[in-house]
Amino acid sequence: MELSKRIRRPKWTDTRLLVGAMLVVLAVIGTYLLITSANSTTRVWASARALVPGEALETADLTVAEVNLADIGGKYLSADEELPSGTSVRSVVAAGELLAASAVAPLTELEGRVVAIDVAGSVPSVVDAGSLVDVWAQPEQNGLDDDGTKPRQLVDSAPVAHITRDVGSFGVGDGARIEVFVGTGELADVLAALDGRSVLSVVGAPSAAQADGGR
Repeated sequence: MELSKRIRRPKWTDTRLLVGAMLVVLAVIGTYLLITSANSTTRVWASARALVPGEALETADLTVAEVNLADIGGKYLSADEELPSGTSVRSVVAAGELLAASAVAPLTELEGRVVAIDVAGSVPSVVDAGSLVDVWAQPEQNGLDDDGTKPRQLVDSAPVAHITRDVGSFGVGDGARIEVFVGTGELADVLAALDGRSVLSVVGAPSAAQADGGR
């Protein structure tokens, strides 16, 4: 009789049982929420091509990317919202790169403008839309009047918005028209060189990633 009194069937009102049951329920809920969060994605804009400051953003320039919610928060521009009109990017956005909300700005706020530069002769193959170039000016020389004036660099690391090759009149590889974004500080010098008797040249400049060793 004494033994039977000691061995009693546990009751649901036992505190330890209730605590244990609650821990199991919380573990199941936590696991469910973790899996749900990991599988949740949101639609954000990514660049379909290289985007350059000074160009108006259009839907055709973008593509939709599905991104994990835990990775983005409100950092990137939502593809479920209408693309702001009259906007551009503050710096070059490579093709396939997610479009950060902080990278977009009204065109009127950009400190610079896109300028078309006609270049004589061939242009290096590394120069393309989205790449960076240095712009140089050399006063025109008539041979006999060569005063030994050296070329002068006008712009450092200007983003290329568009390039049209072979626009010269002497066949393939002769000349190109390059549209580059020129900052406000260098704009006057570039426009003066375009209006004056100067020959403009462009040289491919390393991108920030290349300068850091591709990291």
